Amino acid sequence: MSDSALLEAFEQHERSSKDFYLDVGPADIGGGPAPWDSAVFAEQLRRDVEAVLSLTFDVSRGTVDPTGGYTSWYESAERSVSLQVSDPEEGDPFPFDKVPARLIIRSRSEEAATWELAAGLYRDLCSLSTYLVLAETKHGDLITANFDVGDDW
Repeated sequence: MSDSALLEAFEQHERSSKDFYLDVGPADIGGGPAPWDSAVFAEQLRRDVEAVLSLTFDVSRGTVDPTGGYTSWYESAERSVSLQVSDPEEGDPFPFDKVPARLIIRSRSEEAATWELAAGLYRDLCSLSTYLVLAETKHGDLITANFDVGDDW
């Protein structure tokens, strides 16, 4: 998808949803699912998001939650970013069984809209070729994905 088509895909949902969710999971390896370790995945995704966005999550707020998942936060005057990683739930429907992490980025600036930040983060994570990424609105409308999510969305 070209950059302009990607931006258009996110922008068209601006009026209906102020929040955009990026659901993330490990890319398949050699045609099969990547091995899953929530602690390792949480650490790698956190580091990649920090590098892509040139930020550092507040480590004191990066916590293991009671369900065994991991949560990290970043807040500034320009944006806020939350990352939640947990083990896939048994019985999670496809495609959510493949993307158990959730990233939410919000603009706090008048210079960039939330949809622009979300589109840029989606593009940059996909360019790493190590993640499956599904973008949706907070209402569950599919924006785009870098893997086949089927026709039943």
